[in-house]
Amino acid sequence: MSSAISISSGGMVAASQRFGNAAEQIASVGMTLPSPMQVETSLPSATQVDLSSSAVQLMESKASFELNTAVLTSSLDTEKRVLDILA
Repeated sequence: MSSAISISSGGMVAASQRFGNAAEQIASVGMTLPSPMQVETSLPSATQVDLSSSAVQLMESKASFELNTAVLTSSLDTEKRVLDILA
């Protein structure tokens, strides 16, 4: 496997994790969950979570994933062409 493929795959994994973390921050605003002791626990309010930076993180991770996907596709196409030439 070429380094471009492994680097872009790793970038896609990292972007997915960043996207998930930002989505969790946004989803947790103002929710109430039951605790093991049956006492409701409040998650952070909107004032404690920076929604604008979370939204920016979502957009950045989406763009990063798309770019890494383009690099992966390009690398695979290049390898296929090289194999076709050598065959």
